[in-house]
Amino acid sequence: MHRTLLAAATAVLLTGAAANAQTASLVEVNDNVMLMPWNMSADAVEDAKVLQKGDGIELGEVEEVLGTDANTPTALAVEFKGTTTGFTGTKIIPIDRFAPDGSRLTLSTSAAEVASFPEYSN
Repeated sequence: MHRTLLAAATAVLLTGAAANAQTASLVEVNDNVMLMPWNMSADAVEDAKVLQKGDGIELGEVEEVLGTDANTPTALAVEFKGTTTGFTGTKIIPIDRFAPDGSRLTLSTSAAEVASFPEYSN
């Protein structure tokens, strides 16, 4: 029993360390970089409202476009409004979880998955 608990605790710690290492390597993307699937600049994406897929409830807004370097966007830092979502703070979410909707973005991921994404602190 103790070995099982120790193994589970170790796995959780290692997973958290890997997530922190991954987010530590992300940097802010230059404003003029284009997010090609959407044909939008990073500057245009910042401050975009983020909506929940399906019902269109506003979840928050994009704070920063992040990437592996200043020219390669891979994630968005989204500041959540706790009043409608239960989430507070800013989470780093992979860019492939979003779809453009005019000047807004629709987030297509579950609440449980959002909770698992790392916090962003600039």
